[in-house]
Order: sequence, then C-alpha cells, then structure tokens
Amino acid sequence: MTTTLRFVAPAAASLATVLLAISPSLAASWQTRVNYGGNTPMDLYVPDKVDASPGVVVSLHYCSGNAGNAHGWFQGLADQHGFLIITPQAGGNCFDATPARSGEREAITKMVQYAITQHHADPTRVFAAGASSGACMTNALLAAYPDVFAGGSVLAGVPAGAWTGGNAYGWMTPPARTATEWGDIVRKANPGFTGARPRVQLWHGTADTTLNYEPNYKAEIAQWMDVFGFGHSDSKTSIFMGSQDTWHRYSYTNAAGTLLLEANYAEGAPHDLSGRGLWKDVVRFFGLDMDPPPPGDGAGGGDGTGGSDTSTGGGSASGAGGEGGSASGATSGTGGDANGSTGSSGATTGGAAQGTGGATTGGSTSNASGSTASGESDPTTTGGDSASEDGGCSFSAASRGQLPGGALVGLLVAGLGAVVRRRRSAA
Repeated sequence: MTTTLRFVAPAAASLATVLLAISPSLAASWQTRVNYGGNTPMDLYVPDKVDASPGVVVSLHYCSGNAGNAHGWFQGLADQHGFLIITPQAGGNCFDATPARSGEREAITKMVQYAITQHHADPTRVFAAGASSGACMTNALLAAYPDVFAGGSVLAGVPAGAWTGGNAYGWMTPPARTATEWGDIVRKANPGFTGARPRVQLWHGTADTTLNYEPNYKAEIAQWMDVFGFGHSDSKTSIFMGSQDTWHRYSYTNAAGTLLLEANYAEGAPHDLSGRGLWKDVVRFFGLDMDPPPPGDGAGGGDGTGGSDTSTGGGSASGAGGEGGSASGATSGTGGDANGSTGSSGATTGGAAQGTGGATTGGSTSNASGSTASGESDPTTTGGDSASEDGGCSFSAASRGQLPGGALVGLLVAGLGAVVRRRRSAA
C-alpha cells in the first residue's frame, strides 16, 4: 500500500493542479429562463470576473432559433472583458422587429433593467447585436429605445420599418423610399426623444440573397446617415482583412471625433457571417474591450477583426433614394468563433458557437452577384423583397466538439484511476 501511495500522490497533486487551472472556466454558467418580470424568455450570462459596473450586450438570435443559439457569440469575449450577456427568445419563429415601444422590444428593456438592478450594470453601456432576424430587431430597438441602448451592431438586417412579418418571416424594402423617409421612421418610433442617438454598426455581404444586400444595406446606410445628419463627404473609408473576407469600411464621426456610424461590406460574403470572425470587432465598436471605453476614431478595424486597415481615401456613395451612404456589408447567422460548417442551404459559411446552447451555423446563401469598389456606390441590384420562409433567416444547428467541463473532469479522474490500477498491479 505504501508503494501505491508513493506513486499516486504525485498524480493526485497533478490532477488538483489541473482542476484548479480549469475551475474558473467551469464556474460561470448561463442562467436560463430568468424571472425578470416579463413574458419573453430571458437567459443571462455573468462571467466569473465581471466589471464592478459591467456593460451589457443583448445578443439576438435568428429566425427558427432560440436564446441558446445566441449564447456562444459573445461568451468568450464576456469572460475576457467582464460584461454581461442577455439572450432573449422570440415569441414566434422570428423576433417582431416593428420599430415601436411595446411588445418584445419593451420586454427586452425590462431585461436590461433587471441586469442594471441585480448586477449593477452600467446603464450607459447597453448594446444590442443580432444576426438576421436579430439584426432586424437590433435596428428596431435602436429606433424605439434610444434612451436605453448606447449602440448596436446589425449583422445582415433590414432598415427599421422594413420588417413586416411580426413574429413570422417577412420583410419589404421599398426601393423608392428616400433617406429622409427612412430617417422619419426612426424619429417617429420615439417622437419625444431629443438626446444622443445610439451608435450604429452595419455589416452585409454582397452575396446575401436572404435579406438581400440590395436594396437593404444601402437603405440602412441612408436611414442612419439621415438620422445622424451626415452627408456624402463625411465618411472615412478603409479596407481591412477579416478572417475570411476583405471588408470595406465607411466610418462617420461627429465634430468631437466620436464614431457614430460604421458600415462594412465584403464582396461575395453570404448571409450568414457569424462564423467569419466578426464578434470581436463588434465588441471593439462597442468599446467594451477597454475600460473606460475610448471615443471612436472614425476608422478602426484592424484590432477588431485581426486584420489591418488600409486607407483608401474619403470617397462616399449614394444610398436609397439617392441620399444614403456607401457600400454594402454583412452578416447574419449564428455560430461563434470556430470555423467551418455547412448551412441549411448547403453553403459552407463557417461558424460554430461555443458554450451553452450549442453551436449553430449555416444559413441560406447564393452566388448572387453585386460588386462594389471602395469609395464607390454599388450600381448593381439583386432585386426585390422575395425570400423563402423555409430558407428564410433560419440556420441549422451543428454541434462542435468542445468537451463540457464535467466530461473533462471525468476524463481526468478516469486517468487517475488508471494510474492507481497500474501501480497496484506493479506492486
């Protein structure tokens, strides 16, 4: 027995060291179906090392998804930077992205208030980000509740007011609507608001034919340019390399140098860009990667997506109705930071979400064209407002191989048992 213990003790000490090393990553977990006082389901993530007054990111899933599908998008970044994550669940197949102060949008503001009250979150650092249906909901939240949200990131959405399906899939972007008309939709969503508007980040891929690149992306640019009062010459352009795409960025800052609007597009990028390494750049735009958050510098990018910025001059471009901004740019879908996965339409788009709720990727894409050059408006169109509800904004779930904490501990314990058995046999 003495001989056995002599060999087991180092193994046990080694196991204890490993368990201590991994314990921080196992301790934080998602709180599901949180009772915050509303009917729309809410999940909440509080990292182990949370800021004293943390920021909040509302992470919004796609059509046919659920709250768990949006868990992994920001979880690793929340662990790193100490902010909270809220993931609501739509009451139907999709979020109701009507720009109004009621319904699911009002419920989400109650979730935010819960996080502020219960976890001392910073009410000045509340953000929304979503993919596809969640992207549309982000625009709606920013329009209806500029008093709650400091900013949002829209990954392949439609402008506020273009979502027509309620909790079902449906959208329409009238091609003849002017920038002022799009801006009026935002202003009328909260007519009494006179404060600073939330900062907006837009992404779209030119090959997106689910929530079509044309005309949605330019209409979004037109809408928010009008709301912020920017003109054609106010943008600063840059190009940066993402993990899979070359992104063209148009940045708009106010007189104080604060970045208010950022629009990104990538040639040939599909509807689902969730696995293309964008979430870190979203957090960079929100300023949640630094404390206190710095003012925007109008270009940004290299740090956010792992790429480098290259200035391409000060070009601008027209948007919807001849008054919008430049370009196009990107995303929707699911997933996190992992690579590779085939979407529900068979298009490989990458992106597996990590953490509770599993990994999700996919999305319907096509090889539809639509080319633009940096500093130029896109003269092409990919047509109207039709889309299949079956393909729609939904994505197939694909599990990705990360061992859960319990399984990892089990393997370690099993390994220790094998050491003990071998030592006993040798004795």
